[in-house]
Amino acid sequence: MMKYLKIVLATLVLVLFANSTFAQKNAKSDAATVNVTILNNKFKHVDLINSYGNEHKTYASSDIVGDKFSMLANVDNDIYRFDFGSENYFLVVLKKGEVINLTIDADDLQKVPSVSGSESMNFVKTATEYTARKKKALDSLNNALQTDPKQQYWSRVAQNINLFKQTNDDVDKYILSTFDNVDSLSALCKRLAPNAKIKGGDLDVFVTAANKFLKDFDNNYRPFANYLENVDKYYDFTTGRLQGNADFYMTLDQYIQDVNSRHDVAEKSLGKCVEKVKELIADRDSLVYNNLMDQKKNKNAWAGAVIAFVRDYAQNMTSKHADYSQQVAANNGVAPSLVSGSQEIVKSIVNVYQTQYNETDNYVNSRILDLVKSNKDDIAVLMFLDMFPKDQNAALHQEVITALHNTYAEHPIVKERWNMMNSPAGKTSIGAIAPELAFKDPDGNIRKLSDLRGKVVLIDFWASWCGPCRRESPNVRNVYAKYHDKGFEVFSVSLDRDYNNWVKAIKDDKLVWPNHVSDLKYWSSEAAAIYGVRSIPSMFLLDREGRIVAKDLRGEALERAVKQLLGE
Repeated sequence: MMKYLKIVLATLVLVLFANSTFAQKNAKSDAATVNVTILNNKFKHVDLINSYGNEHKTYASSDIVGDKFSMLANVDNDIYRFDFGSENYFLVVLKKGEVINLTIDADDLQKVPSVSGSESMNFVKTATEYTARKKKALDSLNNALQTDPKQQYWSRVAQNINLFKQTNDDVDKYILSTFDNVDSLSALCKRLAPNAKIKGGDLDVFVTAANKFLKDFDNNYRPFANYLENVDKYYDFTTGRLQGNADFYMTLDQYIQDVNSRHDVAEKSLGKCVEKVKELIADRDSLVYNNLMDQKKNKNAWAGAVIAFVRDYAQNMTSKHADYSQQVAANNGVAPSLVSGSQEIVKSIVNVYQTQYNETDNYVNSRILDLVKSNKDDIAVLMFLDMFPKDQNAALHQEVITALHNTYAEHPIVKERWNMMNSPAGKTSIGAIAPELAFKDPDGNIRKLSDLRGKVVLIDFWASWCGPCRRESPNVRNVYAKYHDKGFEVFSVSLDRDYNNWVKAIKDDKLVWPNHVSDLKYWSSEAAAIYGVRSIPSMFLLDREGRIVAKDLRGEALERAVKQLLGE
C-alpha cells in the first residue's frame, strides 16, 4: 500500500565521477578560512578532503576543542568534505580568500544551522532547508496515513477477506476430496459387490480399498470440522462497519452467505457419515490389533457393514458433489473483487495524502529550481542539480552545465557532463530538444525538422536496402494513417546512396508522408552522425515542443505513445 506514498527524497547526494580535485587555471592563491561550531558535538578530529573521486586527498586537519574548530586551507573553488570518520561527513563549498563562519549539527550533517561569509554556503543552507521541509512533510503525512482510522479499517478488511478466501480455498479442497472418497467407496461397492455380496476372491481387495477410502474420508473431513468449530473466532466481517459503501457490504454479505450455505450442505450430507466412518475404521483396527481380521467371517462381516454404510449414507452424494463443485466455481471470483474493492478504497485514502504531499513537493521543488537557476554559475549547484532528473529536465541541465562550463571548464564533473551533453548521445537523450535536421527531399527541396514544431513527430532513420526497416514500414504507415489528421508527422531520413533505389522504396512501400530526406552518403550520413545513429531502423519520437520522449518504439508501443502524446 505505502508504495503510493513513500517517495524517496533526494538529499545532498552527489553523483560525482572524477578522481582528483580540480585546479582552476589562474586562480588566486588566497587560502580559505573556516571557523566551525558543532551543535551536539560527538567528534574529536576532522579532516578536510575532496568530496568526490576514488582517492581522498587531505587538505587540512584539526582537532576539535569543545565544540569548535578552525581551518586555513589552500584550496581551489570546489566542493569538499569535513570528514569526521566512521562515514560521518559534512559537504562544504570553499572558495579562495573566503572567511566562513559556519555552524553544523552532529546529529544531522545534512543541515546548515547558520553560515556567514559564503554566498555558496548560504545557497546550500537555503536549499537544504527546503529539502528538509519535504522530508518533514513526508514523515508527517506518512504518520497520519498509517494512523488514519479509515485506512486501517479498509486495509484490515482487505487482509481478512484475502485470508478468509485462502482458508476457504483449502477447506473446499478438503470437502471436495471427501466427496471424492464417498464416490470412490460407492464405485468400489458397485464393482465388487453389485448385489451386496462379494466374491471370495475379491474380498481382500475390497477390504483393503474400502479401508483406504474410509481413512481418507476421515482425514479430509477433519480440517473442515475444525474450520466449522473455529471460523467465528477468527473472521468477523460485521463488527465496526463504517457508514457508506453499501454496495460493498451487500456483496460481502452475499459472499459470506454463499460460503456458509454450501458449507451447511456439505456438513449435512458428509457430516452424517462421519461417526459411522469412524466406527468402521475403529472396528477394523480392533480386529487387526487382536489378530482377528484374518478370519473370513470377520472380513465378510466388516465388508457387509461397509456395504450397508454405502447403501444407507451415500445416496444422492454424487449429485451433492456436483452441486458443491458448481457453487465453488460460481463463488470463486467474488473474494478477489472484494479485496480489490477495499484496496481501491485504501488507494483513494492514500491519494488524499499523496495530493497533500505533492502540493508541498511541487512548491519546494519550484523554490529549489529557482535557487538552482539563480546560482547556476556556482559550483555548489552540483549538489542539487540531480534532484531534477535529466530525462525530465534536459533544458535545466543544459542551462546549468553551460553556465558552469563558462567558469569551470576544466572541473572534472563539469567537463564530463559538458562533453556528454554535447555528444550525439547527449544531444539526443530522452528529454533533450531534438537537434535540427535540414536536408534535401527527392525533389531537391530542403526540408527542416524544425518546420514540424507543434506536431508529434517520428524521426525514422531507414534505407531501401534495410530489410528490418522495410518490415517495420507498414506499422509506421498505419500509425501515420490513423493519426496524421490529429497532428502526427513522420520525418524519414534515408541512409541510401542510390537515389533511384531510395525513391523506388518510398513508392513501393507507400510511404505517403512528404518529409523524406537524404544526403545519399550511406553510413557517412550527416544526419546519422548528428543523432549518433549506428544501426537502422532507428527512431526518435518527439512531442509537440520538439523534445525527445522515446526511442526505437515498434508496433503497438509506437501507436500507444503517439496516441498518448496527442491526448487521445
